[in-house]
Amino acid sequence: MNRSVKIVAILGGLGVLLWAWWAHQSPLLLRSQSFHAQGGPTLDDEVLSLVPAPDLVEYEVQPGETLEQIAARFGVSVEALVGSNVSALDDLHALEPGIVLKIVRNGILHSVKRGQTLTDIARTYGVALSEIVRANRLEGREYIYPGEEFFIPGAARSPAWTYFQMAGGKKSFFAWPVRGVLSSGFGPRIHPISGEPDFHEGIDIEVPEGTDVYAACAGKVLAAGRHSGYGLYIVLQHSNGYRTLYGHLSEIGVYRGQFVEGGQVIGRSGNTGNSTGPHLHFEILQYGRPLNPLALLPP
Repeated sequence: MNRSVKIVAILGGLGVLLWAWWAHQSPLLLRSQSFHAQGGPTLDDEVLSLVPAPDLVEYEVQPGETLEQIAARFGVSVEALVGSNVSALDDLHALEPGIVLKIVRNGILHSVKRGQTLTDIARTYGVALSEIVRANRLEGREYIYPGEEFFIPGAARSPAWTYFQMAGGKKSFFAWPVRGVLSSGFGPRIHPISGEPDFHEGIDIEVPEGTDVYAACAGKVLAAGRHSGYGLYIVLQHSNGYRTLYGHLSEIGVYRGQFVEGGQVIGRSGNTGNSTGPHLHFEILQYGRPLNPLALLPP
């Protein structure tokens, strides 16, 4: 056998050995007539996301335009438009030309308040917590921070709209918790039940039983329960040492520690406790001192 033939034979033998080794390592590939169906994206493929994203447009207000006109132009509700632009709006009836509004067609943008949690936000808008987490890719996040802006998918209404309405359309620190007849003011009076001289530390607003009661300002629920005098009541803690109290309720819709937005429904009016008829007893206190609500509420 000459030299070239020997080399070919050696190489052929090595090839057989390599084939046998590969067959031992991958028996399934050799035993089947075709490859198993496989697939999937590579690192270079476009990422497929099922997370809803905000359909967001920024629009500069033109002279003479109204919120109603802008909302109609973009096919959104005025309530949602206001809810996404709380920080930019001062007067719903007189838009300032040149301000830029964020218009979201499939939800609302929410700015986080100090002390607010994702659970609070979910309850405020009536949207599942899991939907908010998924839409904003918050999986694994331990904290959220004041000023962060989150997309609330599917939300059509915002308590900000109610808050503005209860404040007469203009931005105000406090808004009315209900609208009704003022039946008793702040200060000295004769108590309607005991007939004795008394100092009324709030105001009484006569409204039908079951009327929605709104938070007069954003804050945290400090107390919610039953009192011999106030009946069913709620106390909210606000910034700058302010607290608000809502008494004689027929229903409580919040729990202690919950953060609520101004304009959010917190309960319903009633006739519980020391009361002569359906109404809301409302107090504003600062550092524990009762103040006249009429001096702080809008006209």
